[in-house]
Amino acid sequence: MSSHLPAFIRRDWLDVGDGHVLHLAQYGNPEGIPLLFLHGGPGGGCVTEDLRLFDRDSFRIFLLDQRGAGRSKPHGELKHNELLHLLGDIERVRQWLDIPAWCVVGGSFGATLGFIYSCLYPQRVLSQVFWGLFIPNEEGANWLYGSKGAATLFPQDYLEFTALAPFSSKIDALFKRYRAGFLNLDDDTRLEYVRGWLKWELALSLPGAELPESGSALAKSLAEIELHYASRQYFGAYALMCEMASGIKAPTVILQGEMDWVCPSVIVEKFLDEFGSGDMKYTLIKGGYHALANDKMFLEVVYAVQEMASNIREIDT
Repeated sequence: MSSHLPAFIRRDWLDVGDGHVLHLAQYGNPEGIPLLFLHGGPGGGCVTEDLRLFDRDSFRIFLLDQRGAGRSKPHGELKHNELLHLLGDIERVRQWLDIPAWCVVGGSFGATLGFIYSCLYPQRVLSQVFWGLFIPNEEGANWLYGSKGAATLFPQDYLEFTALAPFSSKIDALFKRYRAGFLNLDDDTRLEYVRGWLKWELALSLPGAELPESGSALAKSLAEIELHYASRQYFGAYALMCEMASGIKAPTVILQGEMDWVCPSVIVEKFLDEFGSGDMKYTLIKGGYHALANDKMFLEVVYAVQEMASNIREIDT
């Protein structure tokens, strides 16, 4: 893999209706294998560091900021921002680009989104690599936000996370309190709730890491969009995954960190055992966390993406 980031090609703002305009940036080789990168969150947005995953010569890379995220407009918008909107946007962008089919890569909720997209549009995906796959079912949500999942591994962090809300064994009460906090008229109070939400997530994704600046508009929109989806059971994402997983046609690589406390491997493996297919290759990464700031996960993803490019070139020749 080249030590340099892929060259910039162009950027566009695409009007997808409902008042939403998406930011799309292209990098790499204009004649390379088309590749769509899906960021996580939901609401995380794309950053140039994501390009470190890709060989500048092999791919034509598309970094798409989903509704309300990154540079897309209106920033942090929750109206007309649901799962089916995001999936429809991906296909609308592909059609706008006039690309018959592309590779899809993504982590966390980006992996969830890409997984469902390849279920709905199997002929439009050449190959795909996912990591830290989030299974958006009740078990996954309870593990992440409830008192009997990750909270038992990180009790002090969970105590801080829930200190802003009245204690309840039901995550709906927690969500309701955080939603009120995000809407509070006092700037410092809103910041406190945003920081509390993001600090808990960071404690699980990369234990021991320090929370970066949490007072930015990007941090606020990430927390708000994540809550928007989590409190609405990800708008039926799990049912779609179960119902349509067998329809995936593309070669699919799923990498899960052994110490991924956001999306624990046991939940992913249970889902794949029941609904996965022979075209899916699953690997548990020893010593891997959720975040790609962890070298083990980062290098495994880079290798998987390189292998994907090699396999596609072999087919083409």
